[in-house]
Amino acid sequence: MLELILKGRPRFYLWLCFLGAIFGLGFIVYIFQANIGLAITGMSRDVSWGLYIAQFTYFVGVAAGAVMLVLPAYFHHYEKFKRIIIFGEFMAVGAVIMCMLFIVVDLGQPQRALNVLLHPTPNSVMFWDMTVLFGYLLLNIIIGWVTLEAARNDVKPPKWIKVLIYISIIWAFSIHTVTGFLYAGIPGRHYWLTAIMAARFLASAFCSGPALLLLLLFMLKRLTGFDPGKAVVRPRSHEDPVHHHHLCDVRERVLLPAGNLHGFLQRHPRTPALHPVPLHGS
Repeated sequence: MLELILKGRPRFYLWLCFLGAIFGLGFIVYIFQANIGLAITGMSRDVSWGLYIAQFTYFVGVAAGAVMLVLPAYFHHYEKFKRIIIFGEFMAVGAVIMCMLFIVVDLGQPQRALNVLLHPTPNSVMFWDMTVLFGYLLLNIIIGWVTLEAARNDVKPPKWIKVLIYISIIWAFSIHTVTGFLYAGIPGRHYWLTAIMAARFLASAFCSGPALLLLLLFMLKRLTGFDPGKAVVRPRSHEDPVHHHHLCDVRERVLLPAGNLHGFLQRHPRTPALHPVPLHGS
């Protein structure tokens, strides 16, 4: 299957050249950053996080959002969603890789990332963040590759892959939850010093992940002719009432609570903060 990666129309090769040019430009800029330091990014003592950590947070949400495709397909047996699960799995793979790369470039010295592997510290949230990201990446590579091979050969995926799929659903919740715990443990950032941060991240992920995947599917339909089907993009009750019932079940159990939580957090962006109690005589 790997031999098909570099086969395509002339515009496909133009797209690869464009992406290669962007990659080369980014690598040159990173060389400047490695030589001069993170000061080239405009970050300082007061602004310690910038675009790198912001993109890391976003792509973690995109990776976790892929679970919204797996839930209706395997929990509610909505077969038409299985057509796009492969896209969701590989989108999660790309998103997790981007997460890790943004962390690497955010480090002033990239070799320090090896300290997490060479000197594991289970009482560190950063250690668990690395663990869940690596685990989720491995799960999505295996699930995506096996299901893609099955779809290519027009056969059903092996039964053992369902076990990994169910594990990946739980794992998807963990990657953004641990990220929320990581941010909530920073007392110097009062906006994040709240226990609701993990729930807020999950609510945002369940909206942004499927939304980005839908945009990618529309682009594929326009450029390659691949049609995910109206049942995936816009389900209708009169066409398939049984499957529409399953979609309504998913909406009521997952999508509506996530959307309501996200709306509540937008209206109440902060929970009561922890303020220091002044000492007598101070």
